[in-house]
Amino acid sequence: MFQLRDYQKPIADKVFNYMRQHKGKHPLVALPTGSGKTVVLADVIRKAIINWPETHILVLSHVQEILEQDYRSITHHLSGTNIDVGLYSAGLGKRERRQVTIAGIQSIYKHGDMFRDVKLVIVDECHLIPPADNSMYRTLFSTLNDPRYFGLTATPFRLGSGLIYGGKDTIFDNLIIDYTSADKFVKLIEDGYLCRLKTQSTSTRLVTTNISTRGGDFDKSEMSNEFNVQAITEAACDEIVKAGSEYKKWLIFAIDIKHAESIAETLIQRGINTMVVHSKMEFDRTKIINMYKEGHFRAMVNVNVLTTGFDDPSIDLIALLRPTKSPVVHVQTIGRGLRIAPGKDHCLILDFAGNTARLGPINDIRIRPTRKGQDPDSVGEPPTKECPQCGAVLPIVVRKCEWCGYDFPIRTALETRAYSGPIIDETKSKEPQWFKVSDIEYHRHSKRNKPDMVKVSYFVGMRYFNEYICLNHTGFARNVAKNWVKFRGGDADNTDDLLRQAHTLKCPSKIKVDLRGNYPVIVDASFDQ
Repeated sequence: MFQLRDYQKPIADKVFNYMRQHKGKHPLVALPTGSGKTVVLADVIRKAIINWPETHILVLSHVQEILEQDYRSITHHLSGTNIDVGLYSAGLGKRERRQVTIAGIQSIYKHGDMFRDVKLVIVDECHLIPPADNSMYRTLFSTLNDPRYFGLTATPFRLGSGLIYGGKDTIFDNLIIDYTSADKFVKLIEDGYLCRLKTQSTSTRLVTTNISTRGGDFDKSEMSNEFNVQAITEAACDEIVKAGSEYKKWLIFAIDIKHAESIAETLIQRGINTMVVHSKMEFDRTKIINMYKEGHFRAMVNVNVLTTGFDDPSIDLIALLRPTKSPVVHVQTIGRGLRIAPGKDHCLILDFAGNTARLGPINDIRIRPTRKGQDPDSVGEPPTKECPQCGAVLPIVVRKCEWCGYDFPIRTALETRAYSGPIIDETKSKEPQWFKVSDIEYHRHSKRNKPDMVKVSYFVGMRYFNEYICLNHTGFARNVAKNWVKFRGGDADNTDDLLRQAHTLKCPSKIKVDLRGNYPVIVDASFDQ
């Protein structure tokens, strides 16, 4: 029988309790890559069948590698029980219906009548569900007999549309467990459940200024023409070889097949045993991937194959040569290095693509739904900075580099983009100052034994100021919060309501900040454009 980690133990009960208390509602659970998702799946299945022995369960995905991984892992974790697990996927040549069925949505969405006895549906990597009303998942759910379902993902958001829960058109209603938040993510690393990541800036950089945006992300053909250039590839590969001399297993993300083959050929010329995987390869993809896991190749170059669902704990270097505006792609690619392994102290991320600077650290991604036709890059810069001593890319709030010990100056005159004024000397400020707002973020803020709050962060150039909205409190604090929400055109009664409504609230163009105390205090806001 499998052993649950402390943070995994309450998850199944929280899912079942939510479903009991909110009939017709569907929860979401967010767990970082490498934090033991399939163990949680097995525990949910085990407890569901213990409590309801006649129930049938469906585990869904539409990615072949995820289906194979889930089937192997769940079968292994449930060995020694009487729970029968089957795999139903035309692409994998299996059509087994059991009490627990791991199924490809493509194979069953038109055949919901075969699964009408299913009472619990679990959608793995549910961020892959498209928002369209006529998606395969929605088609299947409409034919099942009142199923209860919930989702698991490491990325509870989508490119362009923002969060995948709590909206009018989303399948999931509430994020009930989130270990991807900055504080809980760091705690998993500190407790030794996830591997440390060192994001390293590079001399070779893929500058995307001239690349168009299509469907919310960089145009792939333009990127290929711009960056699949032998001089760029050779420079990048030289850096990978030099930086990777003490790292055992490398995973490289390329733009397209030609780009991947060029990278692989260049690495092979430098004596690195390298293989390429992509969707149109002639060789058996599964066989090549297994050979990589077994150590036959030091480097693997892939094109959208080893992003979601790929599991190899020994990966200790990831090179990003595929620029993206997608927070999902960014988190999932870097997440391949999060798993712990014997002798692995950290995973080095060589970010040639500038994805971390564009989108933020993967435990503090900025989710920015955009209006139609709006460039996601136009709504403010993520809070990161580069260590001048070792080149590590770090959250802007850190004072000491964790990798080389460099102490950042407490006050620095930063070059700004969205805000053209200087960074003021806070010690000389005698009156509250107005700042032009370039972007706003809303996050849940939790403290032990206290009600949750919403942290609102206002970005002003390369700085930001926070205020806390206390709808879950009582008395004066709640009254202030209610007035705050009402003034911005909202009608939220609690923290969950406010997070769901955040994208509809009026946004101030300027905020007035009092900097004279120990902490900045926002004392006024202007909504003039």
